[in-house]
Amino acid sequence: MNRRLIRRTAAMGVAGALALGLTACGGSTGSAAAGSGKELTYWSMWKEGEPQQKALSAAIEDFTAETGIEVKVQWQGRDVLKKLQPTLHGVPAADLIDRNLPQVKSMMVSTDSAADLSGVLKEPIPGEPGKTVGDVVPAKYLDLGKAEGKQVVLPYAIVANGLWYDGKSFPALGNKPPKDWDAFQATLAAEKEAGRAPLALDADIPDYGAYWYSNFVVGAMGPGSFHAAAADESGKRWKEPGYVEAAQRVSTLAKGGYFADGYAASKFPAIQQKWATGKAGFLLMGSWIAGETKPYATSGFDFRMLPFPTDGAPGSGASIEATTFGWVVPSKARQGDAARKLVAFLYGKKQMQAYADEAQGIVAREDIEVAPAMADAAAALKASTPYNTFDGVDMDFAEWWTKTFHPLHTKLVTGKISAEDFSDQLAAQSADFWKRAG
Repeated sequence: MNRRLIRRTAAMGVAGALALGLTACGGSTGSAAAGSGKELTYWSMWKEGEPQQKALSAAIEDFTAETGIEVKVQWQGRDVLKKLQPTLHGVPAADLIDRNLPQVKSMMVSTDSAADLSGVLKEPIPGEPGKTVGDVVPAKYLDLGKAEGKQVVLPYAIVANGLWYDGKSFPALGNKPPKDWDAFQATLAAEKEAGRAPLALDADIPDYGAYWYSNFVVGAMGPGSFHAAAADESGKRWKEPGYVEAAQRVSTLAKGGYFADGYAASKFPAIQQKWATGKAGFLLMGSWIAGETKPYATSGFDFRMLPFPTDGAPGSGASIEATTFGWVVPSKARQGDAARKLVAFLYGKKQMQAYADEAQGIVAREDIEVAPAMADAAAALKASTPYNTFDGVDMDFAEWWTKTFHPLHTKLVTGKISAEDFSDQLAAQSADFWKRAG
């Protein structure tokens, strides 16, 4: 197997293997053979009863009432792509799905079975004269759904990563956020000095630990820097000063006692629950955290978020780690035109506001009001340039990410190896990985 295929398909698994020989055809929406335009099948990543499902279900009912187009929707859950994939070689079981870019890239883009949806940006939004989809969705969010120059995901929900905390515990941070990591670490040191745990982390989830190193790298060297190192098949870049310094900062947190007691041997969500009940100061996590922890958070918990300190990264403005959930049309979808109309309708201001209200999240339209818990994250997104979570490394180098990076970084973030050992081993093991990949 060549390197390109290893990078793009490692996360596909057995189900993905069924689709390796697929080819795609069709027009701008990917319709292989035009359907009646009077119906379409939509498979969603949300499950029955979830807030997102409730919002979309209500909007779909309104769409059918206004257009007469019947939408046969199935709430498949997070495995929607695995369920759809075996049907992509013929007429897909669904004309429209939703998911985020890493899954779409590994399971559909790698087999050319995801349509380029750039044409949908020209679609008018019903009830908003003169406005098209492209007018209401900022380019920086559209970029989070692009692969190989194609708009394969049309984003509707945005997740921002940052340092979450209870505003009541740190009232001064809202008005005067730290400008760089050294300033923020002073806050952490004060917490530690007072006998409180500065940081929360469930280290049994490798991705949660990896947020720290990737953010330190990008915060110092800018978006693309972490990805560039992962793409270096010699492994030598990991030993360059900026990457070693990032490892040293992770090591300082781990060996300096900044994480809550028990984090290295915890079982998710044990430490997250400690954070939500006031037993740890900050949690580096995505903006879903407010909804996820609300059921057990301390009464009156004031969800606030600090963007991860840029720490001198080049370029204008801050960058923020983010991902998006969005709509995808299979290349051979028969009802592509109907899917296009539904997507344009769902981008309507009324529908987007209803989604934001029900899901308590951030949507791709910036003219939508967000819940108080999302105010900081939404403001950070609006003021900055988002880049893909983990700088896109997890989706472009999936096998390396899980087999090489995860094990080593988990040792680093739990204090089991030094920053220097981590950097040396990451360089050597990366070179060995790519050598074996051929």
